[in-house]
Amino acid sequence: MAYGAAADAGAERPKRISVLIGPDGTVLRRYDAVTPADHPDEVLADLA
Repeated sequence: MAYGAAADAGAERPKRISVLIGPDGTVLRRYDAVTPADHPDEVLADLA
């Protein structure tokens, strides 16, 4: 909940999001639309 991942908790089916969190606990990037096959490469590119 701290990062907004449970914002739709009251919905019948909450949407899934992914959040990239930095070492200091700040949100570096939020991914609202994720394609499972492409997401790992997207995150790795954002870390570079």
